[in-house]
Amino acid sequence: MGLKCPGARTDAFFVHAVVPDASLRDSSSAAVTAFQSRSPHKVMMHPPQLTALQPSRADAFDQLFVSHFIDAFFGEARPSLPIPNGPSKIWLHELPGFLASPCPSPVQFSIRAASMLSYGTITGDVSIKTEACRWYMRALQSLRHLLSLDDLASSLYSPESTVCAAVMLIHFETSAGTSPKAWLPHVNGAASLLEAQGPERCRDGFMHQIFRHLRLQTFVAAMADNRLHPFASPQWTTVPFESHPKLIFDNLVDVLFAVLRCLSTANHLISSDANNTRELQVELGKLIQSARLQIHQWRSEAMLYVSLKEDQSPSISEPEEDDATSLNPRHFMLPYTDIPSAALVSLYDAANIILLRLLHLVSPTASLYDARIQQHTQSILSAHEMIIAKSSSEPGRGSIMMVQQLKIAALWSSSSQQRAVAVKMLQGFRKGGFAGISAPSHEYFADVAAYILREYPVEGT
Repeated sequence: MGLKCPGARTDAFFVHAVVPDASLRDSSSAAVTAFQSRSPHKVMMHPPQLTALQPSRADAFDQLFVSHFIDAFFGEARPSLPIPNGPSKIWLHELPGFLASPCPSPVQFSIRAASMLSYGTITGDVSIKTEACRWYMRALQSLRHLLSLDDLASSLYSPESTVCAAVMLIHFETSAGTSPKAWLPHVNGAASLLEAQGPERCRDGFMHQIFRHLRLQTFVAAMADNRLHPFASPQWTTVPFESHPKLIFDNLVDVLFAVLRCLSTANHLISSDANNTRELQVELGKLIQSARLQIHQWRSEAMLYVSLKEDQSPSISEPEEDDATSLNPRHFMLPYTDIPSAALVSLYDAANIILLRLLHLVSPTASLYDARIQQHTQSILSAHEMIIAKSSSEPGRGSIMMVQQLKIAALWSSSSQQRAVAVKMLQGFRKGGFAGISAPSHEYFADVAAYILREYPVEGT
């Protein structure tokens, strides 16, 4: 026909064959029905009367979807270089082992649902995404049943597999968004399962890996609920890292939990009576000072990491000014050149924005930092623009990693213009678990942000 051969297909595809024999067609349908009728509690298999043994390809497709999920998890947000002292193995590498278990369980159903949805979304296959939703419902029912069992019955399932099931449901919902903020209960549920095990149980193995992965998500969930999360306590920020030292990302999450402690105290302050105001102001001032020290230490670590990544020696020839008062971006802004660094630095910017705005509640000189706040906000807006430019038309993991930072910019920036720009950017998330995040709400301690805007207005904004 004169057509150019496109080459062999490398992705998964389905061949729809015509079965000539009616009895064989009926038997094949029975086999498919039996596979799709697996319940969370038992597997109902009615072997069809086939003329020959037909090996199942379900396991092969499961492993294909999971392998694709693992490979595509970070996408363009994958770090370009190994992180110094970083682990050689992460929680994702355990998924094939959970899936290969001979006994059907919630973790198998949830892994299948999330990996199928990921593959179906990228390939644009509606049938795969539809089947993923069916497995998601099975996973929900199975996990609920497991958690309702007594201790003896539930002991048949490992805590690792139960936590993994909940975490995979998080990733399903952040992409699918079956209902508004449906991913948040899964985050809180997974965190509760870890809390029940205790921080000592999270020092090694899979529980340590999944705890590290879940910490940032618990911070986001706590921001959405305007509450202080147990993971922000000294016990949970130290004990799980006794065997494996913290990486630069772990230390940044510690900074975010320090910010959360400040926000929780500020929330009590703005609603307290006159008798408790002074005491809470003193407490908040100490918390802000401690958090800003953590930020300063993290920035120094980040600059060292950048210099090592670029194979350069950190510059120490010039004495550094007080980065708390300097308006020179060199003294408090951090560079980013790719999606991973942009996501990381923008979290650092978001922490600075909140803490510097909270200074209004405890310091008469807080207005000195308004210009710096706007520079941190602009850094977040520019990071989002860079990620969108580098990503395809379909929003990827890189853009999703910016949602929380944009929400903080939309609520906490000292510039009304920047807040409006951030809201407009958030409106781009019309699908998935973050749909509607641009709508006004009381989340992310919005009442505290509004109180500061009202009581300490900024001129010219």
